[in-house]
Amino acid sequence: MDIPVIAIAIIAAFLLPRERALIVAPVAWAIGLIMVGWGPANNSDVHTDSAGFWVPWFVVLVICIALVLGISAFRERRAALG
Repeated sequence: MDIPVIAIAIIAAFLLPRERALIVAPVAWAIGLIMVGWGPANNSDVHTDSAGFWVPWFVVLVICIALVLGISAFRERRAALG
């Protein structure tokens, strides 16, 4: 589920302004988190009360935000040059 969340963040970073992409990325992360923890993608081996669940998901959130900021900075720099 983390790959679709990251893909949504990348697509949002390319298609939306930075402010909107910074809203879309955490919302996609939250939806993915809910689907894995409690929703239809839930697995009986997933324990939402352990750090083994939360730490990787927070890493995914940091990756999504970093991608949005990096891609939008690249887009702005590219627009300024050309």
